[in-house]
Amino acid sequence: MSASPHLLGSLRALAATSIGILRTRLELVAIELAEEKSRLLGMLLLALAALLCLTLGLMMFSFLIVVAFWDTEYRHLAIALVGAAYLLVGVAMLIMVRRQAVHAPLVFEDTLAELERDRDMLAAVADADGKRGPR
Repeated sequence: MSASPHLLGSLRALAATSIGILRTRLELVAIELAEEKSRLLGMLLLALAALLCLTLGLMMFSFLIVVAFWDTEYRHLAIALVGAAYLLVGVAMLIMVRRQAVHAPLVFEDTLAELERDRDMLAAVADADGKRGPR
């Protein structure tokens, strides 16, 4: 028993359309991945430059505080307070990093939304075909 030419043509058109949709979605994933990579690289470079500048500034400021109190009886207290301040700031920054990591946006959000719309569309088509019944 052979399938009708109309059925084969419809199956070929469906396959071509499905492949086209899949290709479009994969291109969207690739674009989003490239954008995310570029964004992360830029953030990393900026963060490293900021870290270098902040470290140099903190070292100089710490040195200034210790030198200012060196000839007094409070030099040990000054060193301890500077160290405690660094610890508090470091803990606060780790909390901020953790909060950002927890609330980070979904990486492939647009792709997932497109796939969800595709699934809904295909489900609607299948429902419409099921209600029409066999021909």
